[in-house]
Amino acid sequence: MKLGFFTMPMHPIDKDWRVSLQEDREAFQLADELGFTEGYVGEHTTDRAENITSCIAFIAWIAAATKRIKLGTGTINMPNIHPAALAANMAMLDHMLEGRLIFGISPGGLLSDAEAFGNLDANRNEMFLEAINQVLQIWSVEAPTTSRENTGTSRRNGTSFRRSARGLSRGPCNSRIRRSWSRQWRHSRKASPRRRRAAGTRSRRTF
Repeated sequence: MKLGFFTMPMHPIDKDWRVSLQEDREAFQLADELGFTEGYVGEHTTDRAENITSCIAFIAWIAAATKRIKLGTGTINMPNIHPAALAANMAMLDHMLEGRLIFGISPGGLLSDAEAFGNLDANRNEMFLEAINQVLQIWSVEAPTTSRENTGTSRRNGTSFRRSARGLSRGPCNSRIRRSWSRQWRHSRKASPRRRRAAGTRSRRTF
């Protein structure tokens, strides 16, 4: 049997933040030493009890302090981050972990986070599907170019982006990330016609 664990994590709100972060780091180090195969950490920006504001930053911090355990984002709240920034950061983090990264994503469930990022009244499930599709597209096309060829555009919040400028110079080193989420996206796209229709409010990003 293989063991894994998930932590939000949660701490008393009057506890020294530095102490909380150090304890969270030590928990993952101990799990690695005990032979756990996977460890996931959550993120919330506005919850004082759940003190990890960025699971990407936290995983980058503990990457060199662990050796075997796979580290997962549990989860990236997709409506709260720009897909281009996420694609670049996850690709770099995957290289840092040499394939030990697990890419966990969700629409996010904390309403105070949604309010802070300006999507409280938006269809966050629709934004979630839009964002992961764009991340996968970024990973699958060529790096940015100044060429004016391929003038296809995508409308996002009234702004046109050239498809030819959506790639990154480097994608994730673990091709399984791309394959698994590509399959998940195809499944979600087929299974969610109702979700993809605006439920009174269109998907809006505030970037």
